[in-house]
Amino acid sequence: MILDVFIYFIFYLIGVVLGSFFTLAIYRIPLKQDITHTRSYCPKCNHRLEFFDLIPILSYLFLGGKCRYCHNKISKRYINIEISSGLVYLLFIISLGINFLKISIFDISIILYGTLMFSVLFILGGISKESKVFSIGVFIFGLIVQLIYIIYLCILKNNIYRYIIYIIALVLILILRYYINNYKWKEYINIMLIVLFSIVATNELVGLISLVSAIVLMIIKKIFKLKTINYVFYISFITVFGNIIINFII
Repeated sequence: MILDVFIYFIFYLIGVVLGSFFTLAIYRIPLKQDITHTRSYCPKCNHRLEFFDLIPILSYLFLGGKCRYCHNKISKRYINIEISSGLVYLLFIISLGINFLKISIFDISIILYGTLMFSVLFILGGISKESKVFSIGVFIFGLIVQLIYIIYLCILKNNIYRYIIYIIALVLILILRYYINNYKWKEYINIMLIVLFSIVATNELVGLISLVSAIVLMIIKKIFKLKTINYVFYISFITVFGNIIINFII
């Protein structure tokens, strides 16, 4: 019991650290800035941040939500994303029901793949919400991860060829998106991409939930005559939570 609590606490911390990375990626990717090698900096004064400025959650609290150098307020979204990412990632790990005392290589591969898909969906949704764009680079990275995982599963099992069809469909739709300039049609294509992506990232049931959610959002948009709805943001997080709920039920 104590060991389980310790292990889950470690995974919560991993989720918090991931959340810290998500805030960086969500801010920098739309600006086409490096997210792996360039040191973190204050977006207000551009001063490079040191180690003690970058401790997730704690740095924000100890600094009173302000930059150590220019004393401007730091957006609460940073600490909110870190805390929520830790909690959601912890729920995801618990939902897998893995016995960490008898963990296998396959279990580790599921955790690694799930972590990458969790990250891709979180960043896709975050960028879409903050910058109102569909990040093709992040999506393609997720697509490559899915393809590698499918190849891995092909080596172990023989009943996952349906996922190859989904991958092919995703690639074809992605190519189609490149040649279409109409905003309305591009929005529909983004919906198809994120729904198909959710199927491969999780399973058909979660994909169906994502599809139904997209249809409901379209109906809401029509009824209330909304100019736009952030489909990618909502479907990304419906996919994450849908997968967690399905894992707990099944």
